[in-house]
Amino acid sequence: MQKYFYMKSQKQLFYLLLVISAILLFAHLGKLYVDIMEARNFVSAREMADEGHWIFTKMNGLPRYEKPPLPTWLSAWMGALFSFENIGALRFPAALSTFLLVIYFYKIVNFLSNNTRLALISSLVLITNFLVIYVGRRANWDIYSYSFMVIGIYYFILALKDIKTLPNYLFAGVLFGLSVLSKGPTGPYVLLIPLYLGYVIVFGWPKWKEIRGIIFCAVITVLVGFSWYIYIYLADPDTFLAIMEKEASARGNRDVKPFTRYLSFPAQTGVWILYSVVGLIFPMVKKRTDQPKVYMLFFYWTLFSLILLSLIPSKKERYLFPMMVPLAATTGYYLYYLFQSSTLKKWELTLNKVIFTILAVVSTAIAIGVYFLPLQVEIATVLFSVAAFITGGCLFYFIYINRSFQYAFCMVIILMVSTAIFGIPVLDKMLSNNKGFKSLTTIKEKIHQEHLKLYSYAEYSPEVWFRYREVMPEIKVEDPATFPKEKEFYIAMNTNEKEFLKSLEKMGWKLTYVDTFDDNEEALPSKNYTDRKIHYVYKVVK
Repeated sequence: MQKYFYMKSQKQLFYLLLVISAILLFAHLGKLYVDIMEARNFVSAREMADEGHWIFTKMNGLPRYEKPPLPTWLSAWMGALFSFENIGALRFPAALSTFLLVIYFYKIVNFLSNNTRLALISSLVLITNFLVIYVGRRANWDIYSYSFMVIGIYYFILALKDIKTLPNYLFAGVLFGLSVLSKGPTGPYVLLIPLYLGYVIVFGWPKWKEIRGIIFCAVITVLVGFSWYIYIYLADPDTFLAIMEKEASARGNRDVKPFTRYLSFPAQTGVWILYSVVGLIFPMVKKRTDQPKVYMLFFYWTLFSLILLSLIPSKKERYLFPMMVPLAATTGYYLYYLFQSSTLKKWELTLNKVIFTILAVVSTAIAIGVYFLPLQVEIATVLFSVAAFITGGCLFYFIYINRSFQYAFCMVIILMVSTAIFGIPVLDKMLSNNKGFKSLTTIKEKIHQEHLKLYSYAEYSPEVWFRYREVMPEIKVEDPATFPKEKEFYIAMNTNEKEFLKSLEKMGWKLTYVDTFDDNEEALPSKNYTDRKIHYVYKVVK
């Protein structure tokens, strides 16, 4: 791989990035179970395709206006083409979005720096970032919003630099609008505003010509991005406002963490945790690059993104994804200097040896530790172990004998590629360890044979709804209209609600306990084991 860093051909550097990104994003895309965020998207997508709810989106038969529909449209089209049992197909648009995000990040760095090697290093850091891989392979709303925003930022920067100004502002506005149509104003808030604040600090206030272009771009963004919101508000205002009020309240009260919660952001980069910190040592890196202004732009972009994210009360690790974009560039700037430098100060040489030594030790530990997992040893396990062991050995060699940090960097990339090819199947087996797994879908055939229907009460299980692949209408005690018209049906609950069961008996219904179903893929004591996936099923007869 190292020889590519010295090639003059931009195409060869670019093709290398494409191959590595494709492996990391598309390998074993159907592996690893569907999480709650994906399940919400997939359930809405299935109901879109089956029942035609393309504008007035629904989930388990109820309005689902919390999120815009663009990502759900993409999942619905894939499900209609390849079936909703094909998880890899449902995730493909999300992985493709991440693939495009990496390509356009490369184009942004390459355009601003006019340095293909720097762009390649930064992009490889981005695509091997743990959070980027994790979020990028999952079909939730976030990745679409960020991808459209990064692509739009590329054209926005071209316009700011007076390159085909009007068309590029138009392209940027449409893409920013698609970002809003994917997850509301999240993308502009966490990516575009931090970038522009950094741009103003580095390159100065915009001129009137730029201001006119930005206004034009903003108008296009609003027209495209808020079209669905406006239509839903006009067509179904009461439901829309009730859902928006509930969503706003949830964001202010759910997962609330202090401002300092995100200071651990380097941990989300995975293998680059230490280099991401080094890349943000502003005075040091600024002196070590011949492009201080471009480095400063990415530094301020990272800084303002962290500040704006920290202002939001609700905090989750995956929300840090936007920071990973400019952070990859600041990290890339230091690594580029490291690879180009023929002489390093003693403390800096020692620091880099320590960082790569830690990675070598981790790689070797993985090679040995994989055999201690509570899993049957299979070919994927052996290949993953061999790849990790060879990588660890090569890292030690390149650090202490060959003394090439650039070769060591290449070995880290190879380790990540090996993990995608051999490690994901091992991880999939490891996470599916619940011996008591008994899916609710196992009773579905029996219910159909009896020509009955399954209802639900006081339960919220998008993952189970997705697996069951049918609407499970919710019964609400306070709303008689939700009670079944049939004289015989089945009902599933997350908990044994004795008061509800007694109220049914008082109303003349006879209840017969059927079974308990556990759809948890992971067993206790995993934090992912949840009562939300456990259902108590009763047969109810008038």
